[in-house]
Formats: sequence, structure tokens, C-alpha cells
Amino acid sequence: MFKGLNFHHFCVGLLIILLSPPLSVSAKEEIAEDQRRHFAVFSLNNSFPALSKSKVRMIYKGKVKRINKEHIDLVDLTEESNDKAHFYQNLLGKSLSQMNGYRASLAFSGKGNLPVTISNNDIASIIDWLEDHPNGIAYATIKSLPKNVNVLFVLDPEE
Repeated sequence: MFKGLNFHHFCVGLLIILLSPPLSVSAKEEIAEDQRRHFAVFSLNNSFPALSKSKVRMIYKGKVKRINKEHIDLVDLTEESNDKAHFYQNLLGKSLSQMNGYRASLAFSGKGNLPVTISNNDIASIIDWLEDHPNGIAYATIKSLPKNVNVLFVLDPEE
């Protein structure tokens, strides 16, 4: 009777939607917060210039190893960090499992500049690592950054 429309599946889907509880206020706020999450790529090295999105993408894909003829070191958050998943999804359009696979192939081939994963995801640990690595580059949410960092790029999730 209805070509291309499975009426039973339509009714079941409609019933599920109608009987599902509405999102709580906190869930709605969390979704809105995720959409507004802006990241900054930054360093403590003030000689590094502002970077384009394509350059930052190349850095985090391991294809760029130097800025201003200086070797760069990347720091990364742990796998448990929601910020890490959001950052890579927004910057490269890749999930963490896709990034891990990509980086495993880079490590196997000996190519690319792979980041060092720090043990704590807090901004103080990132800053401590950057102080020990003068050419280090990191990322974090803008709202967590101290004032003394050199912001190289701001990632807008709506771009």
C-alpha cells in the first residue's frame, strides 16, 4: 500500500519519541556547553607566531615538526579527557580511535611528530610541562588558560 514507507517502523519510532522523557535542564546545558567549547592552541614561547587552522591541522597530524626553524614538542591530554575528544573532533573531524590508529601508523613508519601524553589533564600540569619544554605546544579550553601564554590559534567549533 505505501511504497518505500514502512508504516510499522514509522509508528514504533514515533512511539519511542513520544514516550521518551524530555532532556533534563542539566543535559540541555551540557549539550549547549559542548557546542560553545572553544579551544586554544598555545605555547609559553613568545617567538612562535599566530598559526592558521591548516598549519595547526598539519601540526596535530604530525606533518609539521618545526616553527620558525625550531623543533616543536606537542603535549596531549589523556584518553579519559572529554576535552581531547572534542578537540580532535573539532580540529580534524576524527574520533579518538581514528586518531590513535592514524598515530600508530605514523609511529610504525617512523614519520611524524607525535605528542607526549601527560598524566594529569589540568592546566597546571600542562603549564608545568611547557615550562620544561621551551618549544612545547599544547591545547586547552580558552576559559582555563592563564594570561601569560602565547595563544597561537583559537579553534571555533562552529567553523
